[in-house]
Amino acid sequence: MQKEAKTDSELEDMILQRLLIGGVFVSVRRDPILGWRPTVVTAPKHTRNAQELADKIAADLRKKFTLKE
Repeated sequence: MQKEAKTDSELEDMILQRLLIGGVFVSVRRDPILGWRPTVVTAPKHTRNAQELADKIAADLRKKFTLKE
């Protein structure tokens, strides 16, 4: 099955919609091993939880989408 290519901003929006945490910024960057990876920027007390959730969401999204060149 062919994966659909998405831009970094499209992937960031998809992750943000599923996170449901306010005050969070997500950046998607190319990763040589995984293809792409999200990085979460938020208040220090929410950082670990938000990053873990974003990583789980990204793992699911990587099954369907690749990062456009």
